[in-house]
Amino acid sequence: MSFDFILKHISTPIYLLIDEYKNLNVLNNLKNKILQHPGSELSYKTHVKGKFTGFQSLIDDEDLHIFLKDIYKQINFIYKNNFQIKDAWGNICKKNEEVTEHKHGNVSAFCGILYLSEGGPGTFFPEFNITVEEKFGKFVLFHPSVLHSVKKIDKEIERITIAFNMNEIKNWDNTTNIKWVNKNN
Repeated sequence: MSFDFILKHISTPIYLLIDEYKNLNVLNNLKNKILQHPGSELSYKTHVKGKFTGFQSLIDDEDLHIFLKDIYKQINFIYKNNFQIKDAWGNICKKNEEVTEHKHGNVSAFCGILYLSEGGPGTFFPEFNITVEEKFGKFVLFHPSVLHSVKKIDKEIERITIAFNMNEIKNWDNTTNIKWVNKNN
């Protein structure tokens, strides 16, 4: 067996952007939708060890689209290309539930978390050694390769979040049936 093998390590800059969203109508609508539709067949089987609405459950949601359009400046700060919503789902975690450490390796643009409750243990990002405090309306945008987790909840609360993944749209992609938010509009 004869072949050439070349190995080179490259580094990729990673980022976190943390901000707050103030449209209470949109936030409350999203929270209510998650509370009304938890419990897909993947609940307790993903990295989220709690209730889960399903990876595709919020892709078409008008309130999620409003949120994404409203945070255009923050998105544009971390990501300049057009993107599509790959996944968008809701999570509900209660006492003794957690989110195990993971990253979103199958995502080509960026990821995000929108907090729809307060008082949870926060999301820990080990590469930055930071725990983002949970506050209603706070959101985090981050590079897909960033590890993150949520430690086991130790009190009687409901931790409610929306997580979303975005993939880049290439010039050659057929966008006819893509569910996406055009950040340039």
